Amino acid sequence: QDSGRQPQSIQVYLVAVGDDGKTGKKIGCGDSLLPVTRTIKKTAAPFTAAIRELLLTPQHPEGTPNLENFWKGRNLRVRSAAIVNHTATIRLSGEVFVAGICDEPRITSQIEATARQFPNVKKVKVFIGKQTLADAIR
Repeated sequence: QDSGRQPQSIQVYLVAVGDDGKTGKKIGCGDSLLPVTRTIKKTAAPFTAAIRELLLTPQHPEGTPNLENFWKGRNLRVRSAAIVNHTATIRLSGEVFVAGICDEPRITSQIEATARQFPNVKKVKVFIGKQTLADAIR
């Protein structure tokens, strides 16, 4: 085994629906946003890996029965993710499913918090296809 390949920890942010800020940061319709640590293969691009991990997380992840991932949809993939001058620009392909008005802040907060775990990220811009995230989920 290659000792240079230690796993790496990143966080993805998931939603505790109806938690009202008791266990995490309060968002949207009385929900909370909570970090979940994931162990990934060591990578030179942990930022991209964290966003990819968020998209790959099932809606009801094992081991966290009270947390939900609202990044669900069809063919959701990271096309590119880069941090330039403290701005994270994330370009996704596919489509994200929005069940109702409360899903909008969940989806937005999840990806922004996942990006902001990296200290050099101050601003987050997300695009799905040619649309901004806000337009894509409206």
